[in-house]
Amino acid sequence: MSAEDTPNESTWRNLSREEICQLPMSERRRYVGHIRIFYPLWHTITNEIRRCHQLYQVAAEPECLLLVGPPGAGKTTLLASYAIQFPAVFTDTATLRPVVMATTPSRANVNNLETALLSALGDPAADKGSIGSRELRLIRFFKEICLVELLILDDLQHFWDRRSKTILLDASNWLKTFIKETRVSCVLVGLPGEAEAIVNTNSQLASLFGDPYKLSPFEWDETEPKSTREVFCTFLAELEERLPLKKPSHLASYETALRCFAASDGILRYLMALVRRATYLALEREQEYLDHDLLFQAFKDRLAGERRGIPNPFTDKLPDLEAIKKNKAVKQESGDGQGTNRRSKPRNPDSLPREGSKDIF
Repeated sequence: MSAEDTPNESTWRNLSREEICQLPMSERRRYVGHIRIFYPLWHTITNEIRRCHQLYQVAAEPECLLLVGPPGAGKTTLLASYAIQFPAVFTDTATLRPVVMATTPSRANVNNLETALLSALGDPAADKGSIGSRELRLIRFFKEICLVELLILDDLQHFWDRRSKTILLDASNWLKTFIKETRVSCVLVGLPGEAEAIVNTNSQLASLFGDPYKLSPFEWDETEPKSTREVFCTFLAELEERLPLKKPSHLASYETALRCFAASDGILRYLMALVRRATYLALEREQEYLDHDLLFQAFKDRLAGERRGIPNPFTDKLPDLEAIKKNKAVKQESGDGQGTNRRSKPRNPDSLPREGSKDIF
């Protein structure tokens, strides 16, 4: 296979599993990092974002949506998957950007918000000029030059000042005014509780939003199997169908699914990290299926440090979900894992957001 014939992400989508399994080993390994599973909640939220976007030119007021979820739930990946469908269009006179995705700077203020948005537009002088001049430039870019239709602003919890435990009202007021001035459709994204509080503190900003959409981890409740366990098992079955392995791994079987849930606590980031590492190990060993030995090693390699207090679930004994729930409650009570995301580096406006440890699903 020549370099020109090497599949990329767009062509992978059109290949069957059998065709993917026939690719060279190096391509099969690359493919693992680009697996995405479009499950029902993903579709629901994506369709609502699309509705907000499509109403940009006809709605009486800007169409806005608030998306909340804990770290690792897949919020940024979902939004990036939508944004990538609307790449920048380069003309002789301007760069059109129908969708702009930016990250709220830590301890947001008017100054760093303007810089972040100008950087997302690709302005090489994003940090130049006074606050007033940059605001005028930003509005002109949105309305006249880049013709922005949808703004996605991630990490809304950075409007909360953890030192003084107060909401940064100057920044939220500026954002409200900017949305109304540009009339751009807007998706705000943040952590549960904090994001809602930030929006609700400003009545005029809150009036633009309905109830938040929630992207939550999977659940496992034996008293409600259809809405919890079966949803998780269905996701695992679809994920296995995308793996570049020739033999069945039975990830959705009760025992293996329970172990995967215990390993990940239902958090998508952890689950994808586990399965991806196990798949890499399988390909390295030329083994065409996943087993508990591979999953044991993958948990040890990728999740043990992040899932402190939970024994490796891929041993002989089945994990105790009640013990896991108690451990989770203790971690939440102590505040572990509740801190704000600390992403502060501006994104390249012409590429997907850098996910770091966030796995694409």
